[in-house]
This record gives sequence, C-alpha cells and structure tokens, in this order.
Amino acid sequence: MTKRTIEGIEVSEGVSKKTGNAYSIGTLYTTTELAPARNPDDIALGRSGDKFQCDAAILKRIKHLSFPLLADVETKEVMRYGVRELVVVDVKPLAVAK
Repeated sequence: MTKRTIEGIEVSEGVSKKTGNAYSIGTLYTTTELAPARNPDDIALGRSGDKFQCDAAILKRIKHLSFPLLADVETKEVMRYGVRELVVVDVKPLAVAK
C-alpha cells in the first residue's frame, strides 16, 4: 500500500455499440510528490499527476466521498499486450486531503 492523494475518479459502463459486449472502465487520478532536483541549479517542486486503470467496483465504493482525499492505494504490476503497467487493486480512504 502507498499513501496517495486521490484527485478524482471516472467510471464508464455500458454496452459497446460496435461489439455488443458490456464494458466497465474505472480510472483513478492521483498526485505524487516530485523527487528533489539532483543538481543545485535544477528545480523540482510540487506534485505530478498520475492515472491508473482500476476495477469500477473499487471506485464505486468511494464515489460518495469528497475529493481530493488521502488514501492507501494498493497496486500491482501486470503485463498488458506486452506493456508493463500498474493497476489499482484496492483503495482504503484515510482522510480528506488538505
């Protein structure tokens, strides 16, 4: 588990007009603190945005909460069509982010 600030979520569900197959897509948007600059003349301040694919059911559990919020986010690495990616497998809200 990693503590992350969740900025927002998106859930899209329906039936594909093209294939007739049902779909359920969840996207979790978080921010991560930038690493300090390596050189004295460089600057690295603030946070950067992240986007994770997620089971829609996980996001539906937190849809009633106010965002941004601090949460423990559990991820795992998977290979999808030969590309390594992190997917969210669980979210445990901790507090509303300040």
